[in-house]
Amino acid sequence: MNAAKAQPATERLADFYERLRPVEPIIRIVLSDAPVSCVLTFRGAPEKSVLLDYGKRPARIAVDEPAPARTAVSIRGDIMHDVMSRKLAPGTALARRELLLRGSAADLAKFIQLLEFGPILYCEHLADIGYPGYARTNGSPKTSEDNMADKIFEGNPIPVIRMNPFERVASRIIGGLAWFMGYATGMIRYRIIKKLSLFDVLTSMSNGLEAARPKNEITE
Repeated sequence: MNAAKAQPATERLADFYERLRPVEPIIRIVLSDAPVSCVLTFRGAPEKSVLLDYGKRPARIAVDEPAPARTAVSIRGDIMHDVMSRKLAPGTALARRELLLRGSAADLAKFIQLLEFGPILYCEHLADIGYPGYARTNGSPKTSEDNMADKIFEGNPIPVIRMNPFERVASRIIGGLAWFMGYATGMIRYRIIKKLSLFDVLTSMSNGLEAARPKNEITE
């Protein structure tokens, strides 16, 4: 069985939320820079809890460390996986009482914005860990030993996918261009057009990413 598919959904989700640390500036834009703190409880075996505290700078993201928060979300791990992989709308899960929320309406509204943006990154996470239907394939299947030997570790919570020399160079160039675009957008927003909505810019980027995603992408 595929190792990523065999991993409990609760653990897979906890791993994903831990990966949000490096993209804190983007997450704060999604949250409209609100000091949101939330404890997400993913029910299942094993049960996992994740604290997302954007009331602190830098934000605190902790797994299975009890801490007070302004809001709380409780949901079964498999249902949350469906929400994050676009198979179930958050509103539908809420209406079915599969998604339970507690806290102020204003804070929960901000968190719902994160739920709507999250699938962009979650599907990328599924691809990174080799989840069926999202895994990036290259040639014949490899054994688990081959995969461990081929993957490159660069300090990420999840190893990046194997790349040939050309792909590595292209990846670094694209990463550099992405940094420059972020810097240029920040310069325009904070020094030139201060009324520019970074949320609208990020939304347009997300829409572009979604438009480029193959329509026949298989989901599990």
